[in-house]
Amino acid sequence: MLYPSDVDGRREFVETYALGRTEDRPAYRDGVREAAAQLDAVARDWNGDSYADLDAETRDRILRRLGVETAEPDPEGPITDRIRFYLVDDLLFAFYASPVGGRLVGIENPIGYPGGIESYQRGSMPDRDGPRGGDGDG
Repeated sequence: MLYPSDVDGRREFVETYALGRTEDRPAYRDGVREAAAQLDAVARDWNGDSYADLDAETRDRILRRLGVETAEPDPEGPITDRIRFYLVDDLLFAFYASPVGGRLVGIENPIGYPGGIESYQRGSMPDRDGPRGGDGDG
């Protein structure tokens, strides 16, 4: 639901990331499970199905009705804050700021990860044969 639908490998990425992120952190894992269970309970109450079994539009509507998009991420806060903390923000961070997630969406070097001089120069310097700005001295 959070990732672009045209990205291949989303499910595998989330499963691998979630397992690695929670492996040695039982309290964090419990928080993720509780937030997911509560989100699932809301989906069942409002739509009669588990969150995962609903179509993308309905899942999006549930998150918006809960106010997750404007909630403050807080592991100790109300359910919307916990969903934002454990499920939404963490997965968005992983996807757009990790090397593996970045590759899925075409971000070669997420901010904060070194990528080598070639990648840096490609992203910040004009094409050698293209027009140059300024006075032409480089």
